[in-house]
Amino acid sequence: MNASLLLSIHLFAAAFWFGILGVEFILEQGRTRSREHGYAVADIHYHVDLFLETPAFMTVLVTGVLMSSGQALEGLFLVKVCAGLVAIAGNVGCVYAIVRRKIAGHTQDFAGLVRYSRVVDKLSAIAVPAGVVSLLIGFYLAH
Repeated sequence: MNASLLLSIHLFAAAFWFGILGVEFILEQGRTRSREHGYAVADIHYHVDLFLETPAFMTVLVTGVLMSSGQALEGLFLVKVCAGLVAIAGNVGCVYAIVRRKIAGHTQDFAGLVRYSRVVDKLSAIAVPAGVVSLLIGFYLAH
């Protein structure tokens, strides 16, 4: 595959992923309004993760691996790759928590719903900044 096309796909997927994160942030703000809102947010966020976010971050991962093959993992590029992997690992953890939260919502387990919401919040607090660092270093290295 052409390196320019691969980079374009990678950047599009990363931008799409960050857009989804913005939507999810807004969505998550409604979960504390009531139990019903909490259950609805769990269900909606599950579908967003399944059909939009997971394909986006997996595209970022695959294109990133393809672009980095043959490059020395050192210096700032190594920091970029590590930050990107932290972002993806955090997102994988979030997807697991989102699935568990949906199950808790489906069974009306409010304590589980709250527990997995906290897991999502904690993982996001690590993964999102790591993704921003990776993106910013990528822009820096490209210029």
